[in-house]
Amino acid sequence: MVSRMKKGLSLVELLTAMAILSFVGILVASVYFTHFKIFSYQSSSIDAATQNKLALDEIINQVRESQGVAVSCCSPVETTSASVLVLQLWPLDATSAPFDNGTNYDYIIYKRDTTDNTKFIKKIVPSAGSTRSASNKIIAINISNLSFNYDAAAPSTAVVTVTIDTAVKSTFGKTYTVSQSEKAMLRNK
Repeated sequence: MVSRMKKGLSLVELLTAMAILSFVGILVASVYFTHFKIFSYQSSSIDAATQNKLALDEIINQVRESQGVAVSCCSPVETTSASVLVLQLWPLDATSAPFDNGTNYDYIIYKRDTTDNTKFIKKIVPSAGSTRSASNKIIAINISNLSFNYDAAAPSTAVVTVTIDTAVKSTFGKTYTVSQSEKAMLRNK
């Protein structure tokens, strides 16, 4: 009689195959997590830089459109300083065109929020007769530093330099700080 042996894997072969597959799985997982970590860091850094650039563009454009840097305005009083920028603009008429009535101005105030200094706010205070809407909105978050430098004291200011630092935490807890500065010249100076 001929005995037939069953074909299959021995225990040693099975354990060897499982060890190889486990090793390959660990390698693939480590590459995946490394790339995920790099992506998270880059994403956080890009978010911070983008947020800074958008806020800077907003301020710089508004400085260029303004009539001047005001010493102070409004109630409660907002005063131009190294951490507060008070811009004076002509009011808007019914067609949203600026007009010079010689006495009244709209004001735009840029500063950090007093209740949460990581938020950067833009406050609009229109004059009587202006169609510009009053508002108080957040234009950036995660702000770690906001500073304004002036070439001369207000109201003689012609050039404003704005510096914004944004600190963003990545998924893995690392904090990225992005700092950007830009100068703007007032159009009428």
